[in-house]
Amino acid sequence: MSQPGTGEVHLRRSVGTATATATSAGLAFAAIDYLGVVSIMAYAPGASGWLAIGIGAGLVFLVAGVFSELNGLYPTAAGIRLYLGRALGTRIALTATFTYMTTVVLVIAADAFLIGAAVRYVLHEPAALAYVWIVVLLAVATAANLRGVVLAGWVQTVVTYVVLSSTAIVSVIAIFHVGGSFRTPLHLFGAKPLSGIQAIAFALFLFAAFEWVTTTAEEARGPKVITRALFLAPLLIWACSTLFLLGLSHLVPFASLHHSAYPQLLLGKAALGTVGELWMLAITVLTALNTFNGGFLVASRFIYAAAREGNLPSTMARLNLNAVPWVAVLVLAGSSAILAALIFATGQWLLLVAVGATLEAGIYALASASLVILRRKEQRDRPFRLARGRGLAIAGTVIFSVFALATGLADPANSSRFSPEPLLVIVVLASLSALYVNVGLPRVQARAAGRRAAAAAARPSRRPARPTTVESDPTVEPMEP
Repeated sequence: MSQPGTGEVHLRRSVGTATATATSAGLAFAAIDYLGVVSIMAYAPGASGWLAIGIGAGLVFLVAGVFSELNGLYPTAAGIRLYLGRALGTRIALTATFTYMTTVVLVIAADAFLIGAAVRYVLHEPAALAYVWIVVLLAVATAANLRGVVLAGWVQTVVTYVVLSSTAIVSVIAIFHVGGSFRTPLHLFGAKPLSGIQAIAFALFLFAAFEWVTTTAEEARGPKVITRALFLAPLLIWACSTLFLLGLSHLVPFASLHHSAYPQLLLGKAALGTVGELWMLAITVLTALNTFNGGFLVASRFIYAAAREGNLPSTMARLNLNAVPWVAVLVLAGSSAILAALIFATGQWLLLVAVGATLEAGIYALASASLVILRRKEQRDRPFRLARGRGLAIAGTVIFSVFALATGLADPANSSRFSPEPLLVIVVLASLSALYVNVGLPRVQARAAGRRAAAAAARPSRRPARPTTVESDPTVEPMEP
C-alpha cells in the first residue's frame, strides 16, 4: 500500500458518464427517499406532492449548473473545500464541508436502518438478525470499493438502474390499478402556503448528495462527464420519485404511511399482493448496495483529498494497490455501522430526513453564494459556464436559505408543528467540526510539518539548494497557519 506523497499509486481516470450518473443518482436515491416522499405528502395535500417534486427538480437543475461551473474551476476531489475556501475563507470552508460530509454518513446509516426494518417486517426476523443483514451488506460494499473504482463503478451502474427501473414499474402498475383515486392534484399551496414551501424543501432531500459525484473529478475521463452526470441524475430521480408518489397517493391511505419505515413495501403489496411486497423488499435491499457503495466511493475521495492537503491525518490519504483510499473506506463503513445501531436503538429515522434536508439546502445556498463571489474573483476560462449565472446564483442563495430554515424548524413527527430539533442537531455537528478545525487541525498540521522536517534532515544533501520560482497552481489554496 502506498504512502501519501510517494507517487507510487494515483487515482485513475476510468469513470465514464454512465458510471458517474449512476453514482450521482444511486447515492441520492436511497431507501430513505421512500420516506422522503411520505414527508412531502405530509405537507402536500392529496396527490399535489408531484408539483413539489417538480419544483424541487427545477431548483436542483440550478444546483447542477452551479456545481458544474464550480467543478470546472476546481476539478479535484477536494473541490468543494477549495471553492468555499476561496469565497468564504479556509476555516469556514473546512467547518462547512466537514459538517456537510456527515450527510453521506447519515444517508448510509438511515438506509441501513430502513433496510433492516423492511427485512424484519416481511420475514418477521428479530432485530439482531436484521442488523446482521446490514453488516453483511456494508461488508459487500466495502469489499467492492477496496477492489478499485472500476468494479465499484460497475456495481453502482447495474444496481442503480435496476432499483430505479423496478421502483418506476411497480409505481406505474399502482397508478393504473383500479379502485384508487387522485385527490386535489393541484392543491399544493391551497389552505396553507407555508406547508407548500415545506413540501418543496423536503422534495430537495430526494436529490440529497447527488452533487457528491464532483468528488470523483480526478477519476472522471473528462470535465464533461461530471457535468452530464449532474444534469442526468436529477432527471432520473425526478421521474422515479414522481411515479412513486402518484402510486402511493392512488392506492395507499396516508394514515397507514405516516410513521411507517417501509412505505415501498405497502405500495408493492397494494399493487401486486405478496409478489409486489417481496419485489419491493428485494429492491430495498439493493438500495443498500448503491447507497453504501456510492457513499463510500465519493466520500472516501473527499477524505483522501482533505488528508492529502494536510487537513486530516495523513493515514487517511493512503492508497492500496487498486488506487483506493482504503483507510477512508474502512472508517466510513465503521461509522455507518455504529450510527445505524444507534438509529436501531432510538428509532429516530424521521429526524434524519429533516436533518439531511436542512444540510442539503444549506450547502446549496453556500455553493450559490460562492459562485456569486467567484464570478468576480476568478476570471479564467472554465469548461462550463452557467447562463445568467450571477443572477441565478443570487436567487439560489436566497431560496435555498429559506428552504434550509423551513426544514430546520420542521417537526419530523408532526407536520402541523414546528420543532428546533433538526437545527439543534446541525448546530452540534457544526460545533464539533469547528472544534476540530480550530483545535485539532493545527495539531495535525504541526505533526505533519515535523515529519517533513525530520525527513528532510535525514535526507543526504548532494548539492546546495538553488532558489527557484514556481508558478502557483490555481486549484491549490495555501492553508492558514
